[in-house]
Amino acid sequence: MIETFIQLHKQLFLWMHSFAKGSEGVKFLLYYIAEYIDIYVVFFGVVFILLHHHRHHKNHPELLSHEALKEGIFIISAVLLAWFIAYLMKIGFAMPRPYLRFPTEVLPLFPYGGFDSFPSGHATLFAALATGIFVNHKKIGIIFGICAVLISLTRVISGVHFPIDILVGWILGISSVLFMRHYFIIKKRHR
Repeated sequence: MIETFIQLHKQLFLWMHSFAKGSEGVKFLLYYIAEYIDIYVVFFGVVFILLHHHRHHKNHPELLSHEALKEGIFIISAVLLAWFIAYLMKIGFAMPRPYLRFPTEVLPLFPYGGFDSFPSGHATLFAALATGIFVNHKKIGIIFGICAVLISLTRVISGVHFPIDILVGWILGISSVLFMRHYFIIKKRHR
């Protein structure tokens, strides 16, 4: 049973990685999304979280409103929790990256890490960020969710992560936000 799962997973990974064998333009686009767009997504996420205005303050907008600061603390806490759990899992599992596991079959678009593939820190962080924004701002959260999916999938296509790394990263990120949201709501009710 486990061997069947491993073979299916390997075939899925190799199929996804085959998209990296396109033209130089496609390779550059994949590399850019996988390696550099994350900086912009984090920057715009932080700017949005801290500077957006809530509907009930439309006529009297505040820079860094109380609601924005609360949301910022909530989202940053959830992202840090998810990242910390992923970091501990990386140390505990010490899984090799795909290009180390299958050196004759995988040529990564860029070398990245070593025995720290599982779970994906990028998938974890961006799933938490997107989910944290989504729970309070659906439309913008969807945009951040699309960015999280693009970043995550391009890291598989680039050959630096397996699909399971991404899936577990997404689960960690989403779960951390839901846990923190529950904690914030429960704590708020008991005051």
